[in-house]
Amino acid sequence: MKKLGLLFTIGLMLFFVSCETEQYAENELDATSLKKSEEDAEKDGCETGFAICASDISTCFLDEGFNRWGWTIGPVASWDGDHTYDIYAGAGQCDTTKGELAGKVILNYYNGVAQVDFIAEDGFVFKETHLYIGKDEFPMQRRGNNYVPTVAPGQYPYKHGDLDNVVMDSYTVDGLTGHVYLIAHSVVCADVD
Repeated sequence: MKKLGLLFTIGLMLFFVSCETEQYAENELDATSLKKSEEDAEKDGCETGFAICASDISTCFLDEGFNRWGWTIGPVASWDGDHTYDIYAGAGQCDTTKGELAGKVILNYYNGVAQVDFIAEDGFVFKETHLYIGKDEFPMQRRGNNYVPTVAPGQYPYKHGDLDNVVMDSYTVDGLTGHVYLIAHSVVCADVD
């Protein structure tokens, strides 16, 4: 893992972000979840999808030592306004050219409350959505007496499974403070209706 310092400027506001992470053994990094669910989804013509933003605020899980693709977005500051991120389905190895633009995630994070909307592109629907939003770059999972980072969607604190092929799904999360990270996962299917 890496120690990273980034300098961001937004309008007249200037702030410094430092992300320090501990080194974890490969067996401590949980990168498996929904394996059976994802295999079943692929049989049904569905793919796993993750939201991504510009490369300066999106980090591929693979670059952080996990063995699955997907992105964490952030840190995102609290201010009034919508932040829109693309959902790519089937973008293995974090290569968007291998995937397909299947939707958008819209984040409005203001005054400690985040409204997160998953919106499918024409021709796509959602079967499941999973969301992590919090102060750490990745959600933490208890392993014995320790907490370790995970990217397994089944471990994200907010989830909607068994969606009936919806084109929109929403979450409202409150009690947030400061800068946050977001991971938005979905099972995306072609709309055959």
